[in-house]
Amino acid sequence: MNSETEKLELLAEIEELTSYDQTATPINKTYIQYLDLEDLISIRDDLLRKKIYLKEETINWFDELYEKTKKDER
Repeated sequence: MNSETEKLELLAEIEELTSYDQTATPINKTYIQYLDLEDLISIRDDLLRKKIYLKEETINWFDELYEKTKKDER
């Protein structure tokens, strides 16, 4: 697989991940030539960590909400 194809695949992953984070700045595809694979991998990995963190925070929030509703039912 050539470098440009890998970059485009990483960019597609990044675009999908940014859909979860409305504060993330999208990467302009015209600038892809200036980013190397390591940069794109780093961006993707950071977004993955954010997604996992947001998911964990959401689960914790629902757990807390559930516990509060259980107390209210008593």
